[in-house]
Order: sequence, then C-alpha cells, then structure tokens
Amino acid sequence: MTRRETVPNFDGEQQLVGSVQVTHHFDEAQGSVAPVRWHYVTAGDPGGESLLLLHGNPESWRSWEPQIEYFANSYRVIAVDLKGYGQSDKRPGDWRWESCAEELRALLDQIGVGTVAIVSHDRGTVLADYFGGNHPDRVRCYVRMQQVCHIWRAEYSWQANYFADPLFGPYLFGDPDVYFDFRLKAMLKNDVDPVRLETLRYEMSYPGIADAVTRYYQSSTFEKERLDRVRLFPHMAFPVLLLQGNQDDGQPTYYFDHPKLPAAACFPAAELAWVDGAGHYTNLEKPEAVTEAIAKFLVANDAVQPQGAERQP
Repeated sequence: MTRRETVPNFDGEQQLVGSVQVTHHFDEAQGSVAPVRWHYVTAGDPGGESLLLLHGNPESWRSWEPQIEYFANSYRVIAVDLKGYGQSDKRPGDWRWESCAEELRALLDQIGVGTVAIVSHDRGTVLADYFGGNHPDRVRCYVRMQQVCHIWRAEYSWQANYFADPLFGPYLFGDPDVYFDFRLKAMLKNDVDPVRLETLRYEMSYPGIADAVTRYYQSSTFEKERLDRVRLFPHMAFPVLLLQGNQDDGQPTYYFDHPKLPAAACFPAAELAWVDGAGHYTNLEKPEAVTEAIAKFLVANDAVQPQGAERQP
C-alpha cells in the first residue's frame, strides 16, 4: 500500500495559492456526538461576503485552488476539508450526511459566519443540500455541481456498493494510487494538470481517511439520502445554479434536462448550465469554464461585484 508522508499544516499558517495568500485554520466546534475538529483555509477580505467552497470525493480544499485565487479579490473565501477528508476530523461518531451538515453549521456559527454563498461539488453538494434545505436563511445563493436531484439509476452509480464495503472501502480509500487508477482517472474526460493530481493524491494520504470516508457510505445508501434530500429542495427559495459536466457517465444529461422532469423545477428559483466537454470532475477538468460560470451567477444574484473585472477567467 502506498503511503506518502504527510506534513500537517498548523493553525495560522499562511500559504500562497497562485498569487493569493490563504490562511490555515483548525477549529473545534460542537458535534452531534462529540466536538469535531475542522481544517479550513480562508482568503480575501475577512469582513467581506462569505463564499463557502465544499469539495467532493476524494478531494480536499485544494480542489478549489483556481476558484480561491479568483474569488479572493471580492469575497471572504472559506474552503473546508469535509469531515473525514484532508486534515479535518476522522474520529468515530455520527456520519449521517444531515448530521454532518449540522456540524458544519456549528463551525460557521463558531467562526462568526452568518449567510454564505455556497459552491459545492459531488458529495460536498450532499452536505450543501442539507445545510441549505434546513437553513435557507443562511444561504444567499448556491452553485450546485455534480449531484443528482430527482432522477437516479443504480446502474450508473454502482460505486456505492464498494464504497460502503467494510473490506474494499478502506482498501480503496486507504491507497491513493488504487483510488486514482481504479476510479478517478477512469472518470476523467480531459487532461488534468499532473501537479494538481499529485496534490490531491497527497491530500488523500493523511492517516485515517480510509476508515472515516467509508463511514459516510455505511450510514445510508445513495438512494435513501437522495430521497431524503429531495424533500428539502422546495425550501431553497434562494437562487440555485445546477452546474453539470455534460460528459459525466454517472450522471447523464437527461437526469437534469428531461423535458418532462427538468431538475431545475425541483427548486423554487433554479437554472441549469452545462460545462461543455467535462466529465464528473468539472473543477479539475475545466477550471476556467467553472470559474466563469460561478462568477457570472454570483454577479447576477449577489450584491458583490468582482474587483479587477479585466481579469476574467
């Protein structure tokens, strides 16, 4: 099994992401069973509007580096390692998605963040759905990436079975080389900067990820938690952008643009946009197009106007 030696960051440590300086934070906030220790980075104006970035599986805060660099000009950017990933808490506890969303809310409360604009991807979107559906007063607007809504077919999401498997799940998540070769690289529809891939491979090497991430999938099934989230969509009266790669084999386009069952109709105020030519890992495969779509949506639905308009993605 490949195990890279990871060097954790420390609270207050600063790091350059492109031309922008981010600050690492470690905060312990109330959890449903025990306090949860979160790792997250911030960039931009500490007093500005908050933009919350929630990554997917098997990523970390670093999957958002292009967006952090761009949006730090006009927002207080907060990019979180989801519980179980990167340098956030991996101890046993309550790993149901709705409970984890409440734990994330407790973190935001503790660090003084009220309302947020949310950008999420993949399983980060599951967390965001619960947060936004249960606390719509806390969300200004929401960019919702690569997560099913009301249409789902099990044959396209067969990975749920081996993610939850008590033997294969920890093996898969415990060896970054196995996950990258068996799962992530097989899903890419475009070349990705090798440096970015190696960064994410490194982020998967923190001890404890194998057991922690598997707990999510053992807490429920894809279908049960999808049905549970569907009930919350009508609560989301804030603007929602469904931003999808149109080459994602696990989430075919008809999931979202079916003429009789359009996904946008699940929400009070949603629109659908495609990242053309992108597979599931949209923000890795097409970072410029993703940033451009997010920026356009935020400008249309938020009072904050990006500074330095000449530096469009």
